[in-house]
Amino acid sequence: MKILVTGSNGLVGNSLMQILGPEHIYHTRNDCDLSNYQSTYDYFYKLKKELNFDTIIHCAAKVGGVLFNTNNNDEFFNENLKINNNVINIAHALGIENFVNLLSTCIFPSIPQSYPLTANQIDFGPPHSSNSGYSYAKRLAGYQTKIIRQFTNKNWISVVPTNIYGPNDNFNLESSHVIPALIHKAHLFKKYNKEFVVWSNGEALRQFIYVDDLSKSILWALNNWNSDVPFMATNEHEIKLLDIVHLVCERFKISDTDVIFDLTKPSGQHRKPAKSDIPSNFEFTSITKGLDITIDWFIKNYNNLRK
Repeated sequence: MKILVTGSNGLVGNSLMQILGPEHIYHTRNDCDLSNYQSTYDYFYKLKKELNFDTIIHCAAKVGGVLFNTNNNDEFFNENLKINNNVINIAHALGIENFVNLLSTCIFPSIPQSYPLTANQIDFGPPHSSNSGYSYAKRLAGYQTKIIRQFTNKNWISVVPTNIYGPNDNFNLESSHVIPALIHKAHLFKKYNKEFVVWSNGEALRQFIYVDDLSKSILWALNNWNSDVPFMATNEHEIKLLDIVHLVCERFKISDTDVIFDLTKPSGQHRKPAKSDIPSNFEFTSITKGLDITIDWFIKNYNNLRK
């Protein structure tokens, strides 16, 4: 199996690169703009001819945190729609045997029928308005993957992860997700005495999965998930965002009294627990250990990371 990973500069793509090793192919934005059909076709065709890869793990996407999504829903929809449509259609045209399409739990209805979320609930309502553009583009990519699998009988699957975090994340305070944003804010508080502001009241609940755990789950699904139903790659443990704040403060030796809660900012859905299809004997990285690894990486790579 020769694998092409799209978006290998990103959080998940980089993790897969570390786990899979140098014998596979790792796309970055410098190699090809996936939103451009002709450039993508030429890039994939050349690699197929020269290296004869038979597998794609599609991680590339335009992503961002809750406020960045809310303010740019049209941009998130258009960009992700183009990227996914190009990659999926070209992979199909080139006869790629194995295809893994990375989705997100944000594709689920904002008012689900029941918890935990299961793959059969995706079509039961619109996603949360805060990230509807990204969510609808991802839903469409899931449908494309399923349809191609059904009429080709190839090993094409979708994987639905919960909130991902870890080294090589995006730590930009304007566009990052909650964990990298908290880490960066804590660093700026300690180094420059900038205000440590947390959005909303921290009462929202989330499931988080450490990025290497997700990568291992993706590779397990690639070899074992024989279904057109999306594979739910979640850590079922729920944790309050307030508890994440406490853990980050503890690591940076920041007093809880130094944290400012901005109640004017959005927090997204209160909770959205999802079922996991990851084998029950899988050993997840604890949130404490995952945060420690991520913070160590952040400090070591601060001058060069995405911020």
